[in-house]
Amino acid sequence: MTLVLGLGIIGSRSADQLTAAGHSVKTWNRTPKERPDYTSDLENTAQESDTIICYLKDALAVRETFLRLCPTLKEGKCFINHATIDPQTTLWLANQCRDLGCEFLDAPFTGSRDAAAGGNLTYYVAGDPAVLEKHRSLLEITSKAILFLGAPPAATVVKITTNLVTASAVQALTEALEISRHHGVDPRAWHEAAKLNGCYAMVHGMKIPTLLDGDYTPHFSTENMLKDVRYSAELASEAGLSTPLNSTVIKSLEEASQNSPQDDFSSLIKNQALSSMPATNSLTAIRLTGPDSERYLNGQVSNDVSLATETEPISACLLDAKGKLQASVNIVRDGDDFLVLAHSSLRDDLMPRLDRYLIADQVELIDESGQHDERLPQLDEATRISKGIPAWPNELFPGLLPPEAAIEESHISYTKGCYTGQEVISRMKRAGKTNKHLIKLTLDRPLVPTQSKLLIGEKEAGWITSVATLTDGTEIALGYRLRKFETEERFDVQSPSSSEIIATATLRS
Repeated sequence: MTLVLGLGIIGSRSADQLTAAGHSVKTWNRTPKERPDYTSDLENTAQESDTIICYLKDALAVRETFLRLCPTLKEGKCFINHATIDPQTTLWLANQCRDLGCEFLDAPFTGSRDAAAGGNLTYYVAGDPAVLEKHRSLLEITSKAILFLGAPPAATVVKITTNLVTASAVQALTEALEISRHHGVDPRAWHEAAKLNGCYAMVHGMKIPTLLDGDYTPHFSTENMLKDVRYSAELASEAGLSTPLNSTVIKSLEEASQNSPQDDFSSLIKNQALSSMPATNSLTAIRLTGPDSERYLNGQVSNDVSLATETEPISACLLDAKGKLQASVNIVRDGDDFLVLAHSSLRDDLMPRLDRYLIADQVELIDESGQHDERLPQLDEATRISKGIPAWPNELFPGLLPPEAAIEESHISYTKGCYTGQEVISRMKRAGKTNKHLIKLTLDRPLVPTQSKLLIGEKEAGWITSVATLTDGTEIALGYRLRKFETEERFDVQSPSSSEIIATATLRS
């Protein structure tokens, strides 16, 4: 008889495979399970079993259970450990079994839920080759391949370190998908491109379809992957090795495990800092100094510069003669000077624009980019998008008319003196109509990219400019809706990379 210890995702399915192959099987779990082959009498069942197969969760569970079994383990019995544990525990098992006269195989597996259900696990095996051959036919029932690696704990080391590679690959994948979708590339198109690239790995093909569906049903749980990469870090430390990538992956898995330890480890994408962190690029900063600074700056920007203080910046626009946006800036007073702060991408354009109309004014412009980042606190992306606050260059971009982004109240003064583009802005205020307007959206699918089109039927009604995931998993976005569709509240979302409809977007207040 064969006793299977541990009835998690893998152990339960492997037990089913053994039963289907005609083996006499009993199962046991630390938490009782409803199965016809389940036994609550661990010690007596172990006494009656020839082979004990272990799929328990971790080293602590393996050690505690093994100690209960020690009185039953003797010559003629075999203990096969499939659980992923630390090498020290593997060696402890090997030594205990040797002293008891019991056979032992260090045989961790690779393969997830579906592989176990189909009897397609791969076993890495370390131990006595003769013992492996004796039990090969039993192992072949639940596996598609068996690789012999030498003496224990070689198989454990290989399993731990290959899991580090898998976790690192998924970490890199989730970062790549987030970066891509925030820059207008559909993750579906990214997947097709990756298939033709040397970076592509089997795990990518397994995880991308489930990520696109927001499906985190566990094939390999977050808490188990975290356990394994921690073991890998311990191995590195023992060898005196520096493994910074291992540390990064541990941190990501720890964050994911705090929220959803039982979800598949690919759920670490929900904790990607890229989805919510403030922009990290240093701000463009131009100092205006000299007795004419306030008067000159007031003639260049759309807001009243006199309202800026050293602690409270004001927002403003730099416009062309047609009232179209050239730059969105924040202005803060610094003693008698003014600092004009803007997105890092405006560094090459902001100085020439401010300098263009300097003739006889006693004003000096000094580029101090990167020196005043602390003067302008940044909202994280999820908060910004949730509140509907437009940002450069997503919602605010060259050629935009400020009322289209609903920034008149924050960026424009209708009572100050003249500035470039003022006449157009004043006419628009009286007319009260724009060709498009900024909207807040909720999405029904994850990983929707920016630049996705909003459709009503087959007609383009707007596009998505920013995306983020809230802590509760809700997918949100900002975008523009064209005026002719201003009464529409629900849209099909079309990929920017194809004609495929990838989600539905609903207006949110």
